[in-house]
Amino acid sequence: MKRKKPAINDCLTISTIYKLRNGDVVAYKQLFDRYYRHLVILGMRYVGDQDLAENIVQEVFVNLWEKKDVLEIQSVQAYLVVSVRNRCRNEIKRQKVIRTYQSNFFQDAFQPEADFPDDFVMKKIMSVIDSMPEKRRKIFKLNRIEGMKYKEIALVMHISPKTVEIQIGKALKYLRENLAGLKNKVFHEN
Repeated sequence: MKRKKPAINDCLTISTIYKLRNGDVVAYKQLFDRYYRHLVILGMRYVGDQDLAENIVQEVFVNLWEKKDVLEIQSVQAYLVVSVRNRCRNEIKRQKVIRTYQSNFFQDAFQPEADFPDDFVMKKIMSVIDSMPEKRRKIFKLNRIEGMKYKEIALVMHISPKTVEIQIGKALKYLRENLAGLKNKVFHEN
């Protein structure tokens, strides 16, 4: 049986993988230039947000460079596509958990049938918000009080939308932890 010659793309991939493993920055940049735009489009199909898709693709490329010595890659293109797809799926799951977590917190904390004075609750909430680290507090207030979107906050504060999202998540967790006893205390203090 005759052995089939490798296709041109296969040779290019093998050559690129070899160069990448040896720390060739030019080969890495060529990969980035060749696949970045297509991977962002793929990511947008999953997450529906260009900034988030770009962040995911950038994370995949950073991971590729950092682990270039240990990765067993047969096809760079297949590796990149699968990596982006998996990270997008993980991000979708993560955001679903965050939305559920946020929704549950605000439903529990602000029940309309609650029998305590609004001033008391607002003072306590503002006190907890004011005790947050400065950057987190500012991000939280811009989002929850000013109504700014993550992208807008990122532009204003010169940070990534991902950082904004992480800080909002931490702020909500902090609020839940520090306001957990509020509901029980108010209802049992008669």
